[in-house]
Order: sequence, then C-alpha cells, then structure tokens
Amino acid sequence: MNQIQTIEIPIAGMDCTECTQHVQHAIAGVNGVKKVDVFLSSEKAIVQLNPSVVNMAEIRTAVKNAGYSIAKDEEEKTPNAMLADFSRRMFTAFGLAFGAVIIIVVLGEWLGWLDGLTEFIPFPVGVALVLLGGAPIFFNVIRAALKKQVIAHTLMSVGAIAALVVGEWTTGMVVIFFMHIGNYTERLTAEGARRAVKDLTAMAPQIARVERDGEEKEIPIAEVEMND
Repeated sequence: MNQIQTIEIPIAGMDCTECTQHVQHAIAGVNGVKKVDVFLSSEKAIVQLNPSVVNMAEIRTAVKNAGYSIAKDEEEKTPNAMLADFSRRMFTAFGLAFGAVIIIVVLGEWLGWLDGLTEFIPFPVGVALVLLGGAPIFFNVIRAALKKQVIAHTLMSVGAIAALVVGEWTTGMVVIFFMHIGNYTERLTAEGARRAVKDLTAMAPQIARVERDGEEKEIPIAEVEMND
C-alpha cells in the first residue's frame, strides 16, 4: 500500500477566494494528488499526495498554468524581519509627513514661494488647479454627505473651499496637498499592517500530526477533532 504524504506549498499571486479555488482545482487535477486545501490568509496549499506517483515539478507546472506560482521557501520572513519591515513603513510615513510640513513652511512661507505663485498664476487658473487636485477627495466627501456621513476629509474639504471663497487659492492648494499626503501615509501604514498580519498567519502551522487507529498521520489543521 502506498504511503500518502501531506505537504505544505506556498502559493504566490492569490488575492481572492476565487483564486484559491483555481489553485485547488489545478493541483487536484494532477495525477497522484488525493486532497487539496488552499488557504488565502496564509497563501498556502495543503496537499495530500502519493509521492511515488506525483512530483513537485508537476504541481509547479499545474499552478503556473492556472496563473499563479509557487513561492520560494527562502522568501518567508521571520517575525523580526516582519517587524523591521513594518517599522520601516511607519518611519517612511512619518518622514514623508514631516518633510511635507518642512517644505511648506520653509519654501512656502519663509521664502515666499506661495506669494510668488499668486503673482504668476491667475486666480481662475489657481482655483482650477485646486479643484482638479482635490476632485477625488471632494467626490468622496460629497458621496458621504449624500449618505449623511462625515468622513475624515469633510472638514478639511470645507476649509479648502472656504479658502477659495476668500481668494486664497494657495491656501486651498496646501490643504489639498496635505490631504493627499494623509491618504498616502494611511495606505502605506495600513498596507504594512495587513502584510504583517498576513505574514504572521502564514507562519502558523497548517498541518497537525495526530494518532488515529494506532497510526500516526499528518492532516490539515482544519480536520483536527477533539481527543485527537
């Protein structure tokens, strides 16, 4: 009787539940594969197979033909590496915000660049620049307002429009600039946090070794039962 083996395979390129189904069907179609469980959160496939019939090259080809790839083990991060990566993202975000403040204060106020802009750029053109630059934010604020919601940029958008009303389009431009900086830093830190959680989840064992009927077996974590 052939020995059934359970292995973990890191899968790259999945971003939705349908992706896991594609990978599952692709691997399950390989001759010698008995069962496949694919997990999106940890980006891994747990495969039960007959090692005398199927080899890794066949599985790799099946995954590639489905539009995905098998990640290299050496690419997996340690907890320290994940913490360092998240810290770099945080420092980058804070550095970007701090640098933007310095640029506006030094170049805009102390060196008079903002006042110089009003001399070279006509007011209607300045208003158009502010409206175009802030259009994505303004649309989000309007959509939220129609739903009777107040979002993070609501008050700042009101401030930008108020600056245009009183003729200070450069002030409105600065407000829009900082809103875009805020959006970017938020995406940067949020993406780093999601990636850190994802990597930690990926490090959790997906296979358990249990004893059933006097025989030791390796099975997916999801199949572990009480008293195993």
